[in-house]
Amino acid sequence: MKTFKEFLYVFNFKVLLIVFVSLLATYLCDYLELIGDMPTSLIGIAVVFPIVFSINSAFQRRDKALEHYGIINANLASIFFTYNSWSENKISKKEDSASIKTINGKLLKLIKNDLIKENADKIIKKEIYKCFYLIFNKNEELRNLGITPTEIQTMNLLLNNVIVSFENLSAISDYRTPRGLRAYSKIFLNIFPIIFAPYFAYLNQELSFLGYVVALLFSTVLVILSNIQDNVENPFDFKGLDDIDLDKENRFKNII
Repeated sequence: MKTFKEFLYVFNFKVLLIVFVSLLATYLCDYLELIGDMPTSLIGIAVVFPIVFSINSAFQRRDKALEHYGIINANLASIFFTYNSWSENKISKKEDSASIKTINGKLLKLIKNDLIKENADKIIKKEIYKCFYLIFNKNEELRNLGITPTEIQTMNLLLNNVIVSFENLSAISDYRTPRGLRAYSKIFLNIFPIIFAPYFAYLNQELSFLGYVVALLFSTVLVILSNIQDNVENPFDFKGLDDIDLDKENRFKNII
């Protein structure tokens, strides 16, 4: 049942519209006797390959996004655990542990807002870097507690990992499938039923209604592939079946 619901998610009105146009164009070509054999390999080269390439690239970006978000969570947790451990040995500075926890929580919330808002302004990014700066200053203040420079450097390396991963996530959110490729795929997909209507009409000459069946199958498959590509294009917009749930993947929030 769940699989069927997921299938219906990508089988939408757009599929029915393109199928209708394809069948209508086939009927008109058949009626007007505008028939002709055409190379079916053109469909694969001109439509299927670009769409499948885009889907593959989108899933690779999604996997990279999960990897970088995991790195952010792991390093922030390591920073917090270290502060928490040191504060137990230095009772007077227990507020540092609580402060780091608060900053980390705010940082993850800001990162989420920056990723899910497609047209996010630079204000959010400035607030994120303010959090980075606060953590860096907290690390430097550890010198007054007798923490060695090597240990402080290790903490700063953890923070650097967080910054690098955030920038990678931000790039994934801002730059996705090339716009030219997406526009090409969309336009060719919409004119495909008209271009190949003479070929579908030609198939009707070989076997009754075969052209309609092939037109139906080709149109359905291609539009569903296009819908899948749209759903995985942005892994942070909560519009697709495979989008990243940033709250669920927020290990720091769920564990600490």
